[in-house]
Amino acid sequence: MTQHELNTVSRVGVVGLGTIGAQELALWRRAGLKPIGYDISEPRARSLDGTTRIEDLDPADALILCLPNLAPSGENSMAAFDHFVDMAQRLSPRERLVVIASTVPIGFTRHLAERLGHQGRVVSHAPERFDPGRGTELGEIPRVVGALSEQALEATIALYARAKVPTHRVELVEVAEASKLLENSFRLVNISFINEFAELCRRMGIVAADVIDAAATKPFAFMAHQPGVGAGGTCIPTMPRYLLDAARQSGIEMPILRDAVSGNEQIVNRVAEHVKQLLSTGGKTDRPAKVLVVGATYKPNYPDARASAAVAFARGLARQHDVVVYDPIVDRDGFPEELPLMRELPTGERFDAVVIALKHRDTDIASLRQMSPILIDLVRGAVEATESIPSRNR
Repeated sequence: MTQHELNTVSRVGVVGLGTIGAQELALWRRAGLKPIGYDISEPRARSLDGTTRIEDLDPADALILCLPNLAPSGENSMAAFDHFVDMAQRLSPRERLVVIASTVPIGFTRHLAERLGHQGRVVSHAPERFDPGRGTELGEIPRVVGALSEQALEATIALYARAKVPTHRVELVEVAEASKLLENSFRLVNISFINEFAELCRRMGIVAADVIDAAATKPFAFMAHQPGVGAGGTCIPTMPRYLLDAARQSGIEMPILRDAVSGNEQIVNRVAEHVKQLLSTGGKTDRPAKVLVVGATYKPNYPDARASAAVAFARGLARQHDVVVYDPIVDRDGFPEELPLMRELPTGERFDAVVIALKHRDTDIASLRQMSPILIDLVRGAVEATESIPSRNR
């Protein structure tokens, strides 16, 4: 396939139709490139007018790989790429552009290209940067592009230009791989720290959000991060592990990042322990507290509950208290069946405590205040008590 042919791709195949794959499919539909969506899940493929037959990708001049990089257990896993390598052998052996959009370890793109054989002659990496719930479409976010050859680099930049996606080229594909891991790790380190800071503020009677707002008036060298119950989802808490793996392989340590990963995993238990202390009298209670946990998705204003830190927090709290979760938009898929879920605010009902784990746009704080003498707003890092906390046991 000549450079001219690569720069005039007529059909795109999107491999993997999860959150990112669905966005990529929509992007290329808007660009008029007649995309073919492929996924091993028949319900997912059907819902997006895609296919489960790898052979249906044969007409595509470019394949965008949006494959998962986690196992169902939540561990990092590239098994989906292993499956694709096997399945790709069924495609005709003509030259295609292969773009890896998934977040991958440093060095993975080169290794995958070798395994793909003839199908891997023109390979690039353009890691996705989608932020669910923000209201920004994938096409509006610049993409870093690295490739294994100048041919693949130019073809990828030309391809995304047809969808009006701004790009930033890098010479080495490893730079593109590392840039996405740096982005996620930067976020995780800051989220882990701000949650530690918010816990300190709550225990000292200071509202963390007020401190953050004050610090944010500095016009340089500060970036505001908001507290909560930790970073959730399938990206920020997990992808930094690839950097830690790279560090070990290089014979060095990254203690700040390692502690951020560990701290994020511990924040749910630390917050739950603080809630337990606030609800206790003399270190124990005579009955389980009735607690309303507000918010269950992994990001505000987005329905996905997979790998949600708010759900993990509610589960942990439910081991000691009677917990009810309120979230009007959360998708039932990925939400644990054992947790009671309310879609509408239970006005008129009383709770021993209301804990805001996550806020959607229309979260009614005033109504929540009326439901309990204790309001713990983890998003602001604030504790409000309208009456003596121990009085509920009298």
